[in-house]
Amino acid sequence: MKDTRKEKGKLKKLLAVMFKTGCIGFGGGSALIPVIEAEAVEQHHLVDENEYNKDVIVANITPGALPVEIAAGVGRNVAGIRGMLLAAIMMALPGTFFTVAIVSLINSTGSSLLRQILFASAGITAYIIFMLIEYARGTYRECRINQNARSGMFFLGAVFFFTGGAEMFQILGIHKTPIFDISTVNVLAITFFVIFYTRGKVNKKNGIIASAIVVLYVLCIGKAHLIPFEGIKLTLQLLMVALGIWGLSKSLRGRMRFSFRPLLKLLKEEAAWGILLLALSLPALLLCSDSLLFMGKGLLSTILSFGGGDAYLAIANGMFVSTDMVSYGDFYYKIAAAANALPGSILCKVLAGVGYVIGYGPGKSMAAGFAVALCGFACSVVASGGTISAVMYIYEKFENLDIFQMIKIYIRPIVAGLLLSVAASMLYQNMGIAAENNWPLLPVLALTGGIYAINVFWKRRNRIRPIFMVLISAALSLILCNGFDLLF
Repeated sequence: MKDTRKEKGKLKKLLAVMFKTGCIGFGGGSALIPVIEAEAVEQHHLVDENEYNKDVIVANITPGALPVEIAAGVGRNVAGIRGMLLAAIMMALPGTFFTVAIVSLINSTGSSLLRQILFASAGITAYIIFMLIEYARGTYRECRINQNARSGMFFLGAVFFFTGGAEMFQILGIHKTPIFDISTVNVLAITFFVIFYTRGKVNKKNGIIASAIVVLYVLCIGKAHLIPFEGIKLTLQLLMVALGIWGLSKSLRGRMRFSFRPLLKLLKEEAAWGILLLALSLPALLLCSDSLLFMGKGLLSTILSFGGGDAYLAIANGMFVSTDMVSYGDFYYKIAAAANALPGSILCKVLAGVGYVIGYGPGKSMAAGFAVALCGFACSVVASGGTISAVMYIYEKFENLDIFQMIKIYIRPIVAGLLLSVAASMLYQNMGIAAENNWPLLPVLALTGGIYAINVFWKRRNRIRPIFMVLISAALSLILCNGFDLLF
């Protein structure tokens, strides 16, 4: 009886944590990694750091909505299939709900409401920047404890150097194309290639070969395209895949063991995701004739979504705008505008918003709109969750190999480097608020820096709970931005 109560209490805590994170998750994607860690690992001890890091590793190499995938992984560890499904839903729900609500109201009060949300988001963005930098500082401390500070900081710095070029150029007002600025997917692809090929044991021969391939590949994929030939890029990609598979096969030799139990567990998880999809999509299938086509495209677009929110906007544009399922104006001036101003995964918000517009349609049926929005929400959550379940099954079969131990050691510095690039992007996002409203830049920078400093002060003294830090940051920003609007 006590165990049952304890399990229920832990499940309630899990759902509260995911819902709260979904409410404050401005920036989405990678920006929420330290936010979820602070709540689920450090404050509420739902999972330990090793379990959380495994979820982060798998989510980063899996297409779909990253915060939803991490939530599903944490929920799976806490309460099995039930926890996995409910945690994913609670993470995606707040941002999706508000996006659909605003899209439905945008012709009347939506524009002014979006403006106030944008003002409040500036303070929450400053709070998220604080969390991202704290994550990087925590990574340095952890590397020192593990006695790999030098190599860990090398990975952190290298990842930031290769991924943060565009953001730093924008902040500094440099109107040139950065040489590198490569995507998260390519950073992870390079990382896995080097680790798989060298098997975590770098010598003179494999070190020279790996370095040469990586340098040439980075010059091909960097924003400046210093090597502009697609044939060379394709050759390098095939070579990386071949050498990576060769190294992985040598590591696996004689160590593969098949067990039916993990496969049965995977099949149960995938069946649960499928049942959730059907349950949430049934109203749409009954009310809207385009629902089945939308469901197929929604699932496919989620599975194809590598590279974060901006990448998904491009995929959704091709899936829904180019095929005239939604108009350009509805997609960019209603759905994308609302999604970018609200917390949570861009993917979940956009897919639900597209669903609402399709369901609302020429008949202007709000009931059908909300039903198809629910179907879009289900597609984003289920495709993300089902994919991470499959990739987790593969990862858990190999995680005890030396090469995966190397990944565990260096994934946190790599993620920290990516998050510093995200922090730079979020700072530029706040600077954009000044430009959009014709304000001087200095007051917005002072607002961001001031709220950041306040959060540092509170954190060091442990006097205020994180949720109140977020609310106070949002309130200060809302008041000050409205003041700037009156002054300028």
